[in-house]
Amino acid sequence: MVNRRAAAALALSFAALAAGSAPPAGAAAARACSSSDLRYPFMPGGPDDFGVFKLRIRGGGCATAHRVAKAWMRRFEANLEDGRVQLPRHVRGFHFTQLPPNAAQTYRLRGSDGSRTIRFSYVVPNG
Repeated sequence: MVNRRAAAALALSFAALAAGSAPPAGAAAARACSSSDLRYPFMPGGPDDFGVFKLRIRGGGCATAHRVAKAWMRRFEANLEDGRVQLPRHVRGFHFTQLPPNAAQTYRLRGSDGSRTIRFSYVVPNG
């Protein structure tokens, strides 16, 4: 009988541990999304070292994250062509905030529309 009680207690403790490690109700896990088509080389034929990296979304799908990141990238590059280094703040209903950089020539961004959050890094060439 003692072994059955110990086994039952052990099973209950594992169940409690598993329940405690679950995310809170309503909190969606962040999804990593492909952004390889949003990158470009410094010179033709070179590696795709610039553009959007580490694209993630919480509370939505990768198609949404990709569309928003692509629109942000186009708007930012249009600003650069006009001679302005200005980060877009609002794109497709998302409000963007710049996060502290973790690498040279990199803008880290977080965009939110209330229920969904998009994060990505944008690497710019220096030449």
